[in-house]
Amino acid sequence: MNKPNLSSNFFRVTRHGFRFFSSVFRLPIFLCIFDRAPRIKFPDNMSTRQISILVLLTTILTACTEEVNIYSKGQPVPVVYCLLDPTASTQYVRIGRSYQGGETDARIPPEPDSTVWNIPHEVYMEEYIGDVRGNTYRFEPDDNIKKDSGFFPVANLRIYSSAFKAEPGKTYQLYVFFPDLNKMVSAKVLVHGAPDIVDPLPLSIRKINFETGQPFVIRWTPGANTGVYEMIFRIYYRDSSASGEEFNSADYSSGGVFDLKTDQLQEYTMGGPAFFTAMAKNIRVIPGIIREVISVEFIMISGGSDLGFHYRMDVETGSNFTSLGEYSNFRNALGIFSSRIITRVPNLSLSPVTIDELARNEKTAALGFKDSKGE
Repeated sequence: MNKPNLSSNFFRVTRHGFRFFSSVFRLPIFLCIFDRAPRIKFPDNMSTRQISILVLLTTILTACTEEVNIYSKGQPVPVVYCLLDPTASTQYVRIGRSYQGGETDARIPPEPDSTVWNIPHEVYMEEYIGDVRGNTYRFEPDDNIKKDSGFFPVANLRIYSSAFKAEPGKTYQLYVFFPDLNKMVSAKVLVHGAPDIVDPLPLSIRKINFETGQPFVIRWTPGANTGVYEMIFRIYYRDSSASGEEFNSADYSSGGVFDLKTDQLQEYTMGGPAFFTAMAKNIRVIPGIIREVISVEFIMISGGSDLGFHYRMDVETGSNFTSLGEYSNFRNALGIFSSRIITRVPNLSLSPVTIDELARNEKTAALGFKDSKGE
């Protein structure tokens, strides 16, 4: 993994000077108290230019480093998310805002009124091929899809949609106008290309081997402008008991994989103990249940360069990138505007030796899986 290029993201001089962060949502403003500055007597032989330089240096060196946010406490900050999907015929934009007030306990969800704009927005997107502007797409409120659950109030995040297909290699400029703030929010993205998966091959006879000491090697040719990948092996299995049968699935994920070159065949290994740990974590032990592996699906999720940078900022704890903990590529807002493509290879199978180890491994034996002989 390459070391981040710090000069392109922030420049810092320690407390003896000043600091500047190239973040779209924070702006350091340094306050100097001149009426408390000490009186200085300059030698008679010093020129006016020398005195001016010395006064300037004294001002910088005695300056405090109190940072003042552009948005003060109590003022809402727009939050916008949009991941263009070239495989979909409809694109979505999610709009919310940051919490009102000061510090918020992360264990307590915010008040619903703090995270939603209760007025309409003007949302549209312009399409570019190089510097030539093409179509303009307008987004309308959409109440037909299920909103994200979790920490944010489900009912209050506004979703806007527009029916068009985003095309890899084209640039899109998103604009959101907030009338109550008289503020235009904007961001730009170059849609990345889809990967070409070489292995696993889309063949029903392809066996996926995860046995300890023999990891599986994923191979693919990347799409242009890709910034991050996540590889998932989804294991489909059948639960059988006296009350009947039920079909379920469990995921074994690589997590985010980034900082890969985009001009050559890529390889990434998965399997071994990590697979059996994932199965033990994601499948619940139920006494009396007999389980049987049915099939395997391989899923590759690829994201654009901005999504990759956002993920990278989140995981590189302990590095200087922690100073930019909330990456955003929007002007006048927080959020991410990028692209995402999901590629699937279904109808694969686990190798017999992997099924046997799943049935007998100390981490997964209690799950009740049959071995490759059905025992």
